[in-house]
Amino acid sequence: MKFYMLCDIEGVAGLSCWDEARPSGSLYPAMAREMSLEAACVAESLLKCGEHQIVIEDAHGDGRNIDCSLLPPQATLLRGLTHEIFGKTGLFDESFDGVLMVGFHDAASSPHNPTSHTMVSSRIFQLKVNGAIWGEFEMFAYAAAYRGVPTLFVSGDDGVCAAAERQIPSVVTVPTKTGYGYGVLTKTPEAVQAQLAEQAKKIPDAAGKIKPLPLPEHFHVEVTYHHHYDAYGCSHYPGAVLVSPTTLTFDTDDYGEVLRFFYFVF
Repeated sequence: MKFYMLCDIEGVAGLSCWDEARPSGSLYPAMAREMSLEAACVAESLLKCGEHQIVIEDAHGDGRNIDCSLLPPQATLLRGLTHEIFGKTGLFDESFDGVLMVGFHDAASSPHNPTSHTMVSSRIFQLKVNGAIWGEFEMFAYAAAYRGVPTLFVSGDDGVCAAAERQIPSVVTVPTKTGYGYGVLTKTPEAVQAQLAEQAKKIPDAAGKIKPLPLPEHFHVEVTYHHHYDAYGCSHYPGAVLVSPTTLTFDTDDYGEVLRFFYFVF
């Protein structure tokens, strides 16, 4: 089977603040190593289950966080930014059997992680689609569904795992921590890595059972920014409507157009 693994850092074990997620932070190297090891645990466990093909995308910041030397040699790693309209999944297409999300986090304006955000934390206060709060899990799970591919596995804070379980009842999840104000109650890296390795064994079976998320017939998108000038600037996107100083809307029946909109307004 062929799997596409998206990796982020804010949902890995131990990370509790923005300083730890940014290369300038003193504790960032430890978190980048944990991000690498969590990706490696999932990939290694999958490869023990069969001769699978695994593409891993470093989807945090500039895409240069994962230490490639820590990954199993059979995997391939996409580093850097592809700048594809499709979003974080620049090499992704219909040929994959499933999407895996490792180290993910809850959506902007959600309370389950001190680093909850949606795409650019300094710009986006909240994203809603058809009235529901969306984060990066929803964005990419629907992007996969747009290509007919199911989302099979999610690890990260308990908020994003709960969101995945609500929308994909059979999805395999590994919660790493719970947010408390500007802190977290976290499992140890060793415990998380062991759980990732164990739960990843379920992925091939899940690929035969889980269907892609059904796409709504219509998408009503609301983006609320922290700053009015960001909303004003992005309101020039064709079809966008500025409905308040900080919020704009966009309507379409095609999720491909939603992805294009996201690319230009985030």
